[in-house]
Amino acid sequence: MEFIKIKTPLNVNVDISHAGVGRRLVAFLIDMFLIFVYIWVVSYFFFSVLSLNFDILDSKDSGAVFDLSVFMEILYLILLLPALFYSLWTEMLFNGQSFGKMILGIKVVKLDGYRAGFQEYFTRWVFRFVDFWTGLFMLLFLIPIFGEELAYLFAWLMFMFSGFVAFISIIRTKNSQRIGDIVAGTTVLKLKEKQSIDITILEELHEDYVPRYSQVMRLSDNDARIIKDTLTQAKKRRDYKTIERLRKRLETVMDVKSEQGDWDFVETVMKDFNYYTQKM
Repeated sequence: MEFIKIKTPLNVNVDISHAGVGRRLVAFLIDMFLIFVYIWVVSYFFFSVLSLNFDILDSKDSGAVFDLSVFMEILYLILLLPALFYSLWTEMLFNGQSFGKMILGIKVVKLDGYRAGFQEYFTRWVFRFVDFWTGLFMLLFLIPIFGEELAYLFAWLMFMFSGFVAFISIIRTKNSQRIGDIVAGTTVLKLKEKQSIDITILEELHEDYVPRYSQVMRLSDNDARIIKDTLTQAKKRRDYKTIERLRKRLETVMDVKSEQGDWDFVETVMKDFNYYTQKM
């Protein structure tokens, strides 16, 4: 399994597994299916249920019928906008996840581990036209040169292979990034599939537990999650250097000097954090 290194707010490098190209491809196909269904439903409603015919716009007649047709055509185009901006509004609304990404358990984050914002999501959305839809743009340039029939053939072939731009970029870049990710400074990570007490900030405490470091209240919930995740990963890999760096950073942030060993100190900090937060 491949990992990317993310420097946390506590200046500790944590290895997190990125989403493989397979997961991202399936998530993309799920999203495309949802977009297709949405467009089909909207189009069916306008053309089959309402039996509208926008060709009336070509008529020279004027009046209420013409005005209604203009209104309905504008309404139809407006209702298609959610499909056009699908990845942008879903990732904004669901913190880096489209519906496909939710199902596959992956999400978009910045390379430094922080939550991406509108600028990053918008950049990724813009470059989807490079990563996935190159053929559609090439069509605009090929029609004047080769004529419609040959241009459509070329564009269709390019369209079929357009996804390979993203595919090649993901498998060839260090952090599994498509071009949009590279420009936006983001990547797609795989979320943990199993949640247990070992990978949450919760610690089992005895009723008679006595805390040692009241300074843990200088830490935030996000800090505690990072510490817990780092501790869990370090235990699995017996990564003593990471725990040593984490211990030094915690002593600096909390302004304490402990005689405990590195592992015991970090575990005590987690227990103390839970003790004081549970008492609040």
